[in-house]
Amino acid sequence: MSRQQQRLLDQVRSLLPQPLAEHCLHARIQDRRLILHVDSPAWHSRLRFLAPQLLHGLRNLAPHLEQVVPRVLPPHTLQHGDRKANGGNASSRRIPLSAIADDDLRALLRKP
Repeated sequence: MSRQQQRLLDQVRSLLPQPLAEHCLHARIQDRRLILHVDSPAWHSRLRFLAPQLLHGLRNLAPHLEQVVPRVLPPHTLQHGDRKANGGNASSRRIPLSAIADDDLRALLRKP
């Protein structure tokens, strides 16, 4: 992560409540959007809810921003125990079917 991205992430985290700030892992500006990556769908929902307040809080830093876009990092990009990118092989990035709670989705993924 570049120093500029790290500074942006630090600024964003300072505006977020704990523990949400800890789960915000990456921030970047693309066009007029602030794209924030979190580590789970639960934190995505919370961040989406707080997006208008966050945008307001960042107006002084980046007045051109129009939208906050939360995104969930895919599980295979996170290492167990920490939140850093995983450069492992394809088999280390697979999610076991038993970890998928939705029966319909699990059935679809079993099909060849």
